[in-house]
Amino acid sequence: AYQFFCAFHVYQCDRPVTPEKFHFLVVQAVQMFRNCQKSNTDRGCVYSTETHQLATHLYASIYSVYLADWFKAFPREQVHVMMFEEHISDEISSINAICDFLGISRFPVEYMRSYLEQHKVRNSLKDSARIPYMLPETKQLLRDFFKPFLDDLVEMLGDKKWYWNLY
Repeated sequence: AYQFFCAFHVYQCDRPVTPEKFHFLVVQAVQMFRNCQKSNTDRGCVYSTETHQLATHLYASIYSVYLADWFKAFPREQVHVMMFEEHISDEISSINAICDFLGISRFPVEYMRSYLEQHKVRNSLKDSARIPYMLPETKQLLRDFFKPFLDDLVEMLGDKKWYWNLY
């Protein structure tokens, strides 16, 4: 729910949406998905191009469907999955983990610090105080919607951290 809300907020930054309007849009997007599920698989619905912008953000947040496709194409040990939140909280450790996964030498820490400082990315959502308010009923709707997909993701990756502290 949080990832979806953040993605939508980032995209909508030039067009602020009230919590009530956001709730209305989420209800619409979830209903579109539920209608799609009546005649398609979850995968068919996620990859559908017959959606409006918010539904696209909703579907893009169903990581388990996309990851299942990656695991069909590549052995699990050839796919490295990481949380964006972990990356932004400790970029150096994150980059080291990628280097380790790829089997390449790590970059010198001072080089990485200098590079990251010079190429700092502004992340307005890093500060939770800047994230707009979401109605409790919207949070619950999104939790309920994403629950089966998060269950799949946790099972695929073998780690409950992928629940993002929602359950």
